[in-house]
Amino acid sequence: MNDRKKRILLISCFFYPQNRIPVLRIGQWAKYWASEGHEVTVLTTKKYSFMGPFGLDPDLPAEVLVIEVPSLPQIFDRAKPNTEGGKSHTASEPINAESGFKKKVRSLRGYIGSTVDIHDFWIGPAYKTGMKLLAENRYDAIVSSYSPPAAHMVASKLKERHPELVWFADFRDLWANNHITSAKGVFKWIESARENRCLRGRANAIITVSKPLAIDLQARHPELPVWVIENGFDPQEFPRWMQAVSDGPQLTGNITICYAGTIYPNRRDPTPLFNAVNELIDSGQVSAEKITIEFYGQNEKELAEIIQRTRANRHNIIKIKGFVSRQVSLEAQGRSDLLLLLESGEPLARGMLTGKVFEYLVSGIPILAVGIDNTHAAGELLENTGTGYCASDSDELKRLLLAAIELKYFSFYRPRKDLIAKFSRQIQAQSIIDRLAAFQGAPSC
Repeated sequence: MNDRKKRILLISCFFYPQNRIPVLRIGQWAKYWASEGHEVTVLTTKKYSFMGPFGLDPDLPAEVLVIEVPSLPQIFDRAKPNTEGGKSHTASEPINAESGFKKKVRSLRGYIGSTVDIHDFWIGPAYKTGMKLLAENRYDAIVSSYSPPAAHMVASKLKERHPELVWFADFRDLWANNHITSAKGVFKWIESARENRCLRGRANAIITVSKPLAIDLQARHPELPVWVIENGFDPQEFPRWMQAVSDGPQLTGNITICYAGTIYPNRRDPTPLFNAVNELIDSGQVSAEKITIEFYGQNEKELAEIIQRTRANRHNIIKIKGFVSRQVSLEAQGRSDLLLLLESGEPLARGMLTGKVFEYLVSGIPILAVGIDNTHAAGELLENTGTGYCASDSDELKRLLLAAIELKYFSFYRPRKDLIAKFSRQIQAQSIIDRLAAFQGAPSC
């Protein structure tokens, strides 16, 4: 048996201290690889202030070497914003307006997709740094993670110069056919061609987070193996998850619903839940004091616009907490009675399976998914693990909430710990090492 430890070059534009869910996938792989004795070098972007929010603690072994490569003029090199906790307020209180520039960029993304991205300026400097690393060290593999495309573009250029390396291209989201930023017209063709040119003849395998995304990627890259390694949870971060899942929540007759994440109008949209709760209160079936809906995360302006347009907070049941630290968010989830998961039901979104879902899985709190059914990867996961329920119809949501208030529990919550355990980041990180060893023609240690 060849028990030689591996040396891995991990390429990702997102990394600590950015307080974003994608960072956890890559960062926790790096942590568990290093904890098993493998050498890990992370090649990432210099963290400019506009790349926030920040504040996510690395929690990495000293053996993980992180190299930040700058790519922009010094004018962008400003102090990182304060990241500790957010200010709580109700939906009726004023919210700082999002910058007009950021809003225009988001609108433009809906047409050009990923064809032009500010991280493209990073490709050249990162490639030079990568070539220097490869000249000084003998690496076994490159693992790069999308999005944005820059990470895969750097990996592709390095693999072209070092064909002996194994390259695994990880897709947390789709590049072409992305349901949120999918390009249109000629830009759609350019986006697809750019992806093909990047991967074809260079990548050894593709990794993605769900079966629907794997089917899409396999259809466009039939020459490559496509593996599903879902997002997951860190068992060191949730050491008591089995006990929490076994205990489950005990309702007192009131229900606090918590959402931690990003709002996308017409995609991740809480309107069906708002309608259901308000109809219950309007009809006198439930008093306004019985139900509270709390929101933690960015895109407060979009949420406020939805609330204003639908008069959703006429009973003062909605509390917008804003961006908070990860620890505060996890504590809020643990205090709640029901966790809200929002996702689009459109066909292109069926493969979306974000890291937030797996935090929810190990919380011991029932999950309500609005906007999807069990044909969606997230809906199927909730159903299989017995942790959640999918509903989009307001009448169905009303029946669910009324029953929970009366019975003081959610009848659908029957968690399967054996299935949940399979989503441990430690297990997933080891599976990549096993596949790397297979590509090199030797069993892993």
